[in-house]
Amino acid sequence: MSSVAAFLQPKLPMLRLLAGSISSLAIGVLAQAVAFVLLARYLGTTQFGELTTISAVTALANTWCGFGPGEVLRRIVSRDASDYPEALGHTILMILITGIVLTVLLIGGMLMFPPPDGGIGSAERLQILLLLVPINVMFPSFFNLVENVFLAHGDFRRGNFINGGSGVARALAAVVACGLFGVTSLRDWALWWAAVHLAIGVICVIMIRRFGLPRWNILRREAWLGGNLAFSSFLIMLRHNVDVLVLSAVTSPDFVGVYGAGRRLIGAALVVPGAFDRVIYGKLAVAGKNGARASLRLATKYLPYSLLISAATSVGLFLVAPYASLVFGHAFAPASDVIRTLAWTVIPTAVQFLAFDALNAAEHHKVSTIVSGVTNTVGALMVVLLGSTYGTVGIYVALYFSDLARGGGLWTALNMLAGGRQSAQTRAERS
Repeated sequence: MSSVAAFLQPKLPMLRLLAGSISSLAIGVLAQAVAFVLLARYLGTTQFGELTTISAVTALANTWCGFGPGEVLRRIVSRDASDYPEALGHTILMILITGIVLTVLLIGGMLMFPPPDGGIGSAERLQILLLLVPINVMFPSFFNLVENVFLAHGDFRRGNFINGGSGVARALAAVVACGLFGVTSLRDWALWWAAVHLAIGVICVIMIRRFGLPRWNILRREAWLGGNLAFSSFLIMLRHNVDVLVLSAVTSPDFVGVYGAGRRLIGAALVVPGAFDRVIYGKLAVAGKNGARASLRLATKYLPYSLLISAATSVGLFLVAPYASLVFGHAFAPASDVIRTLAWTVIPTAVQFLAFDALNAAEHHKVSTIVSGVTNTVGALMVVLLGSTYGTVGIYVALYFSDLARGGGLWTALNMLAGGRQSAQTRAERS
């Protein structure tokens, strides 16, 4: 027992941070689920369908907003806290510039394709888009930035509060708007949605004022690195949605709903390995300042912990899969098979997270983007080809292949960069 205590004692601070991160992320996921259930019941199929479409499109656009502002700020400030004003000014400007451009493009594009059923008038739809699009595109990036301000300064408690608190505030807005005020119009809900986000935004500004004011400038090098990260994030999200699109073409709508429920639970479980990466990224950023070799050394040290955490999560998913109908309803009982089949994708995904963050921490965003882009594109094509030919079995095979290929590619790239730098240093020492 004494040896076990000696082993665990130095790891207790990180375990506490990990538990706090998992809790805050889980609260956010749960709150989001509560809000969607309420809105589906009160808005009805037509308006909820319109809301789902807007949410999906703006989620893709959000991957470009700010060019990964949270990662940029945390990497810079974790290395040198005195660079905080420049990092804050750069990231806020990038959110505003890219957010405005994306908002204009999305509203213009979505107005060209009105809903086929005509359930919402054109004037009302324009009002809805003017409220929802800028909020959905820009504010998640700003909240992520504020969260990373606290994480970069080692204040995980307030960072977790921003992450979990914003999700709870959204859920409470749905409860109050629908449950107390009887909101049944998407336009009215858009007003509530915009108001709660503006309120959270004001609170965020007040909370980070103590760290100092921003210095307004664009860091061109960081804009380039962030652009690579945004492109990679976009491809990841696109790949994660292509399986649903293929299923909608080769299976019944009922199974698409069942599959979507199972995938939602798998996505919620990724909170666990994601929380671990969230805790250690600051250390990776500091190590990455010395190049890919130092970043690889630290990532390799954390790899066993990542494998252990993700494996435990996969086992947990497999064990709770038979009870899926208790969460989603009796009609979703077949989701148990989806969960059991895809539960083990959590492990290669966690391995990807670690290598991806290690590359970005060493400022090799271009490499991580190329590797992720190629593997995600190939994976998406495999989902389309195998899914169209073999149905769900083909999709499962393609998803596992894609996850393993991306993880293997990222770790191979990290090892090659580390080996290349070591060879260069050896040649320099000999000369």
